[in-house]
Amino acid sequence: MGLPPIRARSLVDRVVQAVGQEIVCGGFALGEPLPNETEWCERLRVSRSVLREALRVLVSKNLIVIRARAGGRVREMAAWNHLDPDILAWRGHGGDQRTFAKELFELRRVVEPAAASLAATRITPAQLRELHLAYEEMVAAGEDTEQFFAPDVRFHRIIANAVGNSLFRSLADMVTAALDVTLRMALDAPRGQQQSLPLHRDVLDAIARRDSAAASAAMLRVVDGSERDVAEALSARTAKRVPGARRGVRTAKRLARRAP
Repeated sequence: MGLPPIRARSLVDRVVQAVGQEIVCGGFALGEPLPNETEWCERLRVSRSVLREALRVLVSKNLIVIRARAGGRVREMAAWNHLDPDILAWRGHGGDQRTFAKELFELRRVVEPAAASLAATRITPAQLRELHLAYEEMVAAGEDTEQFFAPDVRFHRIIANAVGNSLFRSLADMVTAALDVTLRMALDAPRGQQQSLPLHRDVLDAIARRDSAAASAAMLRVVDGSERDVAEALSARTAKRVPGARRGVRTAKRLARRAP
């Protein structure tokens, strides 16, 4: 289970990302002792001070527990801070993707329509201009998914910030992380990203009209459409893997028949 050496300006953050993702993706079993400081430092090629600060961050996320003389251990999944943006992102790289996607969309379905409803009555002219600009950049991105990501995420963040509620602003980071994960899950969606533009346009128009009910309903359609895209993308990935596996089985059978 080799990890690459850490070389970046923010060494602590890079260590947090490398170790955290390995834990969340199942690199260590529940309760399994983590490597000691010497082993970690050798694997990651960082100092003890950097490692200790990174481990403190992981403790704050409830991923691990560190006890004197007992060392570090992975905590049970129920204890993790699942709304932490880092943990959301790490979970997007491994594990049961279908179950995780279901949980993400249940969360988005609760938060985002409510945010759109409130934003419709509170958005400032400057924020509305930003929302228009984000939408236009989504249009200009075409089917370039990487170019589509940034304005799409910004579109949803502007709406969360337009609520003008400090708690919603804190939720914006979590929603942004959830949105980023689901967008990346939908990379193989057969219909592509542009099919979501009319749905986003409906949200934009409803907010511009200050129509809370319409904004909420339109945002719900955006989330539902995104969930369909992810389901189709995950199915497409499964379909790509299965034929290859079947060909391998058929090839093995042919070789077996030819064997003396």
